[in-house]
Amino acid sequence: MSVLNEKQIEYGFNYYHKDESYPKAIVELSQYNGENSLTINCTQLGDKFTPQFDTAKKKKSVLLEWCDFLSNNTTAFTELRFGTKMPQELFNAVCCQKNLKELHIKWGSYPDISLLKNLSNLEYLHIGSGSSVQSIEPIAMLKKLIALSVENFKNITDYSPLVQLKKLECLSIEGDGMSPQYIHVDSLDFLKGMQQLRFFRLLTVRLRNKDVSPILSLINVEHLTLGSNIKEVKAIYNNIIKLPKLKYGLIVEKPEIYTM
Repeated sequence: MSVLNEKQIEYGFNYYHKDESYPKAIVELSQYNGENSLTINCTQLGDKFTPQFDTAKKKKSVLLEWCDFLSNNTTAFTELRFGTKMPQELFNAVCCQKNLKELHIKWGSYPDISLLKNLSNLEYLHIGSGSSVQSIEPIAMLKKLIALSVENFKNITDYSPLVQLKKLECLSIEGDGMSPQYIHVDSLDFLKGMQQLRFFRLLTVRLRNKDVSPILSLINVEHLTLGSNIKEVKAIYNNIIKLPKLKYGLIVEKPEIYTM
């Protein structure tokens, strides 16, 4: 049975909507009032918004307090968002949260994501700017995952482990669109084993084998955005646009990209 709603399929599960409410954002643990959903911005302190953290010791203290709390209060949260840089020790602490269903990380340095395997209840995961990530195998162990977005995984070229995610409805693989900086993916053959996908986005990616035809196996896809290997996409665009449930994404909304 499908889980994602129409809005999530049209825009993506992690799209920011101004008219929607989001978890309260705080910096210090002392600001926490028992919420089970929270945005924690506990690094990159000492700027004009947080001038009180004017020494390395004060900044480190805030981070260590959160790491200690997250590690020792393992059922505190169901949703966590991080809008500032996430170091490895904070990532490890977050992975102690047994009840976590949603995790959104803007960016950081976390080469080892192996502790994600502890988040067995996770359903929604966004890992932004993970240029140091060394393996996606831990993600493939999250069997309840419904939606996944990964950005700038420069060290990952093989996404076939994701085939194990049988409940996954939304998958977004992107490089660094701001620079822009492309990442490389060996092949899209893994899509042949992910026919349950309703949302697929591939942006700022260089496909090494240049074969985009596995996209045609996505018979349940409703949103399709492709910003990579445009020449190859153009060659089979007339077939892609005939996918039976397709209604959103650049393939539908910006046909001129692929037909001109």
